[in-house]
Amino acid sequence: MERSEIVKKLESDNIDEIISAIDFIVNELLCLSSRSFMILRKNSEFRPFIAERFYRIIHENKRQLERGYLENEEDSDLRFWLSSLLAIYDRNDDFILDIYRHVANNEDDKELLGLNILIEKGIANVEMIILEKLRRIVFSIENFDRINFYLEKLRVLRVAVPDDVVEKVNFYNRHIDFEWQRFSY
Repeated sequence: MERSEIVKKLESDNIDEIISAIDFIVNELLCLSSRSFMILRKNSEFRPFIAERFYRIIHENKRQLERGYLENEEDSDLRFWLSSLLAIYDRNDDFILDIYRHVANNEDDKELLGLNILIEKGIANVEMIILEKLRRIVFSIENFDRINFYLEKLRVLRVAVPDDVVEKVNFYNRHIDFEWQRFSY
């Protein structure tokens, strides 16, 4: 089916045409997602780029549902259905636990993404993981971006930096030549 034909069916007053168009979209999306997942599995060096596309599909869909929810305050039936769909995007304890474990045990780019997700979901004790990472990490120019990221996340969480970490930051800052290389907390 061509895009114009799908749009025409979606805008139809005939429920059979609407359902037919939605079924077509879902089947195509599932088929393409399945193939994309196979490519994600096969191509480890391209995973960030492929995952970014999956994220875009999920994020945009969620954003449209949220917008519909916020714009239709008087239609309680529509808000119920939109709420039910949005609940799918909410906290899933199994997935959150996997992310939590990875964040707690790794220092990589996925860990940084995971921290963002855990903070966004309001998971308890994330600040303890960040503080422990700051206690373990070597304060150096090579680790500047990661340390700065951790300090920024503590600011977002409104967590005071403990004295032992403050000492590490101050020691590092005293031995740096350029202002842009200094940490603020």
